[in-house]
Amino acid sequence: MSLRFENTLYIFQIHCIGVPVALSDAVYSDMTRARRLLEESSIDAIVVAWPENVGYVSGFYHPDLHLTWERLHVVVWASGHEPVFVVPRPREQNWMANTSQPWGPDDQRPHIDDIRGFDGEHAAAMHVIGDALEEHGITAGTVGVEFRSAPYRIVRGLQKRFPKLTFADAWPLLNEMRKIKTAAEVELITSINQLTAQAMGKVLSTVEPGETERSVASRLTHTLLDAGADELSHTVFGGDCRGGQWHPWPSERLLEKGDVLRADWGIRKNGYRSDIARTTVVGTANAHQRDHFSRILEVFDIVVDSVCPGVVASEIFQLAKKNYERLGLEFRWPIVGHGIGLVLHEEPHLTPEYDDPIVEGMLLEIELGWVDENVGYHYEDLVHVGPSGATCLTGQPGTWRLIESGTR
Repeated sequence: MSLRFENTLYIFQIHCIGVPVALSDAVYSDMTRARRLLEESSIDAIVVAWPENVGYVSGFYHPDLHLTWERLHVVVWASGHEPVFVVPRPREQNWMANTSQPWGPDDQRPHIDDIRGFDGEHAAAMHVIGDALEEHGITAGTVGVEFRSAPYRIVRGLQKRFPKLTFADAWPLLNEMRKIKTAAEVELITSINQLTAQAMGKVLSTVEPGETERSVASRLTHTLLDAGADELSHTVFGGDCRGGQWHPWPSERLLEKGDVLRADWGIRKNGYRSDIARTTVVGTANAHQRDHFSRILEVFDIVVDSVCPGVVASEIFQLAKKNYERLGLEFRWPIVGHGIGLVLHEEPHLTPEYDDPIVEGMLLEIELGWVDENVGYHYEDLVHVGPSGATCLTGQPGTWRLIESGTR
């Protein structure tokens, strides 16, 4: 089957125990734009190994990309040519319909036609990667790899085989490819963030004194998986002093009446992520807790209203800081938001260091909070950047609130 780079929905038929099953596989990425960005760059070819980038340029995401690093999945893409997907032999046999292999068919396949398998691990993959570059004339010039994550063995292997190659950081180019979301991406990312927000609201409103953090987290996990999540992405969860930690995991700590419970939760669906944060008081909040959180939400509203094409990311951060101080809150929060997609924290990062402008078509997670050694407050929602401003997709002004489990 030949699949082209279009934002189209493809239907595959597989047979499981003799029963045909229709499987949809959307091409979420904008490969026309990605191709143009590669051809306009100073890089002659990219060798993509980081799982989320592999997922974007190949159209295939699977937990294997994280779980079995020694069995690499690598996209080799020379400018002006079609990409090559280098994968472990069983996956290549599966996709190429080699009936001698013992595995059942995958639920997904890439939108790349040229699929090449290797036996063994890194060393065997290097031969196939090198062959693909050589076939496309890339024995000198510049190859882009992800400096923050590319396996050293790939870089060293290419250096030994092609001593005239130089290497550049492909991370900025790949970030740029993922930055603006297609309609299919917006639909999927919105749906899983809404699913996450609804599940969190449902579960956190039922917290009882005497439960452990872990038991509440277990209930939330079950609710999300039952609603369609493929897997969990992250589980930041802690009550009272543990909520003030940077990224606490659920513990066996017993929750008490009046505890402030901070939850920052995410799931994956087809590799794409959600990232929603909510704050709950076990029972009924006191006046101080309500006042403290209402001031955070007031700044949250101001930040969402400020997001529009052309505004600089660092300016949004400074706006949040200024309004915290105006409302008498010490600004104790390192980030005001970030892009999201296949990567949890995509660019832009709404931090003081990031001076690039917001662009129409971005999806951002706006998040604000306040922590000290005794407590943590946190609120986060998904927004879409339109031509004139941002639309919150997982909540509306007036519905943002501190959850109180004793008032249901």
